[in-house]
Amino acid sequence: MRLKLGCCITLHGGDTIKVGFIGPGKVGVSLGRYFTHKGIKLSGFYGRNIENTKQAADITKSEFYDNIQDIINESNIIFITTPDDIISIIDNELSKFDLKNKSFCHTSGSLKSNVLCNAKHSGALIYSIHPIFAFSSKATNLDELEKIYLSIEGDIFDDSDIISLIKTLGNKHFIRKEEDSSTYHLANVFVSNLTLSLLEIGVGYLRKLGLNEEDALNALKPLVKGNVDSIYEKGFVNSLTGPVLRGDISTVEKHISVLEERDKDLYKILSLNLLELVALRSHGNMDGTEKTQENYTNSNYEKEKLIEDLFINSKKHEKIYKLLGGLD
Repeated sequence: MRLKLGCCITLHGGDTIKVGFIGPGKVGVSLGRYFTHKGIKLSGFYGRNIENTKQAADITKSEFYDNIQDIINESNIIFITTPDDIISIIDNELSKFDLKNKSFCHTSGSLKSNVLCNAKHSGALIYSIHPIFAFSSKATNLDELEKIYLSIEGDIFDDSDIISLIKTLGNKHFIRKEEDSSTYHLANVFVSNLTLSLLEIGVGYLRKLGLNEEDALNALKPLVKGNVDSIYEKGFVNSLTGPVLRGDISTVEKHISVLEERDKDLYKILSLNLLELVALRSHGNMDGTEKTQENYTNSNYEKEKLIEDLFINSKKHEKIYKLLGGLD
């Protein structure tokens, strides 16, 4: 296969590669719009909901399919952009067809490519291609999609249609191993879904003071944004602020006294993690090394040694550690 820069992807014979979508939801339509923006030819959309599927085809100026065999015939690459629990059902449908020279990709971050094992047995190349992005609308800003990373797992080889597609998109990407899928998805959930939950808990404490959700969010927005910007500019260790860093025992005690019972374990676990970063920062200050997490391993022994060194020089941090349940 050869790649014509700045236009459609083509096969050896010069035929244009066409990309189809099974699933006309937020992810499928957003990616379809983005692919078209990048000069990639779409075949169209297939879905169970006819109205949504026709709308997706209209938005992307592509074809509407009411028969799965037709979209298979008309596409070289098909993205399955359905809810996770539907993917294996679609895979069973795909097993009825000859899929030689076809590539099938699902966009789930939690499922391995081998959820499409029946498609593979029918001759297809299979992939999990996960955009690291929260799609909240079919009208996703295309400029935002320019910035996202893609993670890829599956039948990777240099001359594949998928690699050519990724190169045409120009997005940064990395290849992950099949056995790392759960760890990979966990990372995404921590910084997306669980962060949302953590922010909601913080907003809840301002609501107790009488603020509504909108005012609470607006009040906290500069704090959240400033913290995130600092992390990207200086890293985690060098962005530390707050009572755990300062060794402010009385503030931590007051926090614990007003915490809702359900939030106490969460507060302590997260604060203990902060204390590990404080220990790393303190270690860097003492030996003159650059203070980043790259400078130490993630072994429990290494972390415990850093914390012990911190306590030698700071009894107030040792007391905070005890308050947080770090010592019996």
